[in-house]
Amino acid sequence: MNRIEFVARVKNQFDELPGQIRVAAGFVLDNPQEVALLSMREQARRAGVPPATMTRFAQHLGLSGYDEVRAIHADAIRETPEAYGGRAKNLVQRHREVGVAGVAAEMVSQVAGHIADLGASSRVEQMVAAAQEMVKARRIYCLGHRSSFPVAFQFNYLLSFFDDRSVLLNVTGGTGHPGLLDAGPGDVLLVICYSPAARHVVETAAFARRHGVRIVAITDSEANPIGRLAHRTLLCSSRSPSFFDTISPAFAVCETLVALIAGLHPGDVPAAVARAEEKLWDLGVWWRPEEPLPPSEPVSGNGANGRGGVPN
Repeated sequence: MNRIEFVARVKNQFDELPGQIRVAAGFVLDNPQEVALLSMREQARRAGVPPATMTRFAQHLGLSGYDEVRAIHADAIRETPEAYGGRAKNLVQRHREVGVAGVAAEMVSQVAGHIADLGASSRVEQMVAAAQEMVKARRIYCLGHRSSFPVAFQFNYLLSFFDDRSVLLNVTGGTGHPGLLDAGPGDVLLVICYSPAARHVVETAAFARRHGVRIVAITDSEANPIGRLAHRTLLCSSRSPSFFDTISPAFAVCETLVALIAGLHPGDVPAAVARAEEKLWDLGVWWRPEEPLPPSEPVSGNGANGRGGVPN
């Protein structure tokens, strides 16, 4: 069992755990580094339970003992991705070893592999279940931060062609998320967040969950804060040969969700999309094929008008 599978099992059984064993489970979920590095006795002290409770917790999960819990977490630490600085050094080294074309091939191959993994039956089932929840939702909130924001934007943009229930959450201007003030039971929050999780995304997801909102997370781990907060986790890898994580698989998940929602939607989706498209043309959003191209030749002379000086 790896760390992701372990966390999924704990989350599935959490509500049924007896009192002190539940306390131990909470400590293990929240303190993965300490679980790998500290003795069982010290962990029990910090959790506020007898050492025997840690053993009973492991046995409750079907493990032989708490040493197996520690081993799972130790393996996870060894597999933890390097910081961006270290990965940048590796990238430069790969350029020396395989050349520019080799790095390009590795990058495309790994991203393509991540996207291909999304076709596994278990992941498809999760995406279908998430789409079904969203079709029934009163509102669908979309949240992503920094590199994950474009993914949330894409989901909201595509859904807006045929569904007006989507709300894109944005912290521009430092106003927080006023769109969430009316959120509650019957709503779904789609969160895109990779490790390490952005603090305000974790806090926003926790706020939404406290108010009865269902959390659907697109993330790389059940064990990160967003994975633990989510009611439904759509796992997709983000690792790339470069120094940064790739968000391409997250785009694929979001676009698949929109396609599924369109097929499950009770409304007239083709008519709604046609109306939206017509209005966008009417607004002049897109360049019409019959329009002449704007001037594109370099401007001669010293000034912007080709005659020198400041144009009128």
